[in-house]
Amino acid sequence: MVVDSFDLEERNRRWFKIRHAIERSGLDGLLVISDGHLERRGSIRYVTNAVSGTKLMWHYVLFPLKGEPIAINVRGGWLEDRRTLSFRGGWVPESEPYGPAIADVIRELSIEKGNIGIEGDYMPVPAYQRMVKELPEATFIPSSIIHELRRVKSPAEIELVERGVETMDKACEACLEYARPGITWNDITSEVCTTLYHWGTEDIGGYPLSRSTSIIQPGDSYNLYPEAQTSGGYWIQLGRVISFGEPSKELREAWELNMKAQRRGAEKLRPGQTGADVMRAINDTLKGSKYTGASRGSGHGIGLDVLEKPFISLDDETVFESGMVVSIHPVFYPPVDAFEANADMFVVTEDKPRKLSKITPEIKVIL
Repeated sequence: MVVDSFDLEERNRRWFKIRHAIERSGLDGLLVISDGHLERRGSIRYVTNAVSGTKLMWHYVLFPLKGEPIAINVRGGWLEDRRTLSFRGGWVPESEPYGPAIADVIRELSIEKGNIGIEGDYMPVPAYQRMVKELPEATFIPSSIIHELRRVKSPAEIELVERGVETMDKACEACLEYARPGITWNDITSEVCTTLYHWGTEDIGGYPLSRSTSIIQPGDSYNLYPEAQTSGGYWIQLGRVISFGEPSKELREAWELNMKAQRRGAEKLRPGQTGADVMRAINDTLKGSKYTGASRGSGHGIGLDVLEKPFISLDDETVFESGMVVSIHPVFYPPVDAFEANADMFVVTEDKPRKLSKITPEIKVIL
C-alpha cells in the first residue's frame, strides 16, 4: 500500500522543535515509547514518520539533545539508526529484555549520568525496572514534550488531514448509496470499511459503527460514526445518522439539538478560548432540554492519535491556538439510542474555525 508521507523539511521542523524543548526542559535526552496499539502510536509516528513497525509491539526511540536519534523495533521512516531485538516482544511479560537494550543505547550516547525524559502512555514495569537497574546514575523524568508539540499542526500536516477527510466523505457517500432496508447492519458497516480501505486508509478504530446480523427494517436508524487512520497516519472522525423512512419526532428533535450544540460549541473554537469554554457553550445550549453534556466531554484534539489535547471538557483549560485540529461531537446524557453524536473536525484559525467535512449534518433519510 502506498501511503502519504512527509519530506525532510517537515522532519527538520519537528526535530528542531523537539531538541529545543529537550534543552528548555533541562534534559539530555528523551525516550519516546509506544506499545503499538491502535490509538497510542502517535508520538513514535511523529518522531520517525515510520509506517511499518509501529503496531502491536513495543517501540522505543531515544532522542538525544546532541546526536542522531536511535530507534528500537521501528522499521522505515526518517531514522537511519534502527535496532532490532531477536524476540517477538509484543506482550508485557516479554518486555524485560528491552531494558538492557535501551540502557545500551543511552550509554552509547554518553548520557548515562544525565536527565532523561520518558514520553509515552505506557512503559512495561519489567522493562523500566531493568533499565533503571542498568543505569543507576541516570535520572528519569516524566515528559509530555511530543504530546504538546503535536497539538499544533503544520500546513503540511493539515493538508494530509484534509486529504483524510476527503476519504471519509467518500465512505459516507458510499454508505448513503448502499444503505437500504432489507440488508443487515453489518452489510452497511462492511461497505463503509471497504471504501475506507480502498481509498488508502491504514486502519479503522474501535468506535462502534452499528453492528448486527439482523435485517434493517423501515423505521430503523443507523449510527454512522467511523474513525479511520488515513493519509500519513492522521485520524479522521465523522458522525452522522441515517434514518430508514421518516425519522421519529424524538429522533429528529434530539439530532437537531445536537447539531445546534455543535454549532454553538464551534463558535468558541478560537485562539485564546479553551476546551472548557466550548463545553460550557454546549451545556448552555442543552438547558431546558432533558439532556446534559456527558461528563467525559464532547470532543478533543485529533491527529496522529484519535485522542489528543485539548479536550472539550469542563476541566480542560488548554488554550486553543491557530493550527490545532479539533473534533466536536456533543455527547448527550442520558444517551440517545439511535446515535452517538454529530461529529465534525475543525481547523482552528485566527478567524472563525474551518469545518472540514463536506457532508451536511442533517439526518440522512432513505425511503
